[in-house]
Amino acid sequence: MTIEGKIIFISEETVVGQKQLPKVSFVVEEDSDRDFKNSLMIDLLGERTELIKQYKVWDHVKVSLNYRAREYDGRRFNSIWAWKIEGETSGSSEGDQLPF
Repeated sequence: MTIEGKIIFISEETVVGQKQLPKVSFVVEEDSDRDFKNSLMIDLLGERTELIKQYKVWDHVKVSLNYRAREYDGRRFNSIWAWKIEGETSGSSEGDQLPF
């Protein structure tokens, strides 16, 4: 599956799990003229965290991803992981904050 849009948030790198793997999350918002745009938080884990380092907030990207529902302790969760990011690395002078 793919999603295309602009990056509106990139988290700081954290370390997770017993293997102490690096993890970065980012949010892609769809390109449209709708008042309420869809967005999706996507995770990168391990060496794939390098994929986001060349991009900045407001860059336009196309993200290839895998998703899976899983169960843990009687609750269900969605996992969305990117495996490829394509796009322009222009960045923007608007800064890293949303305009609201």
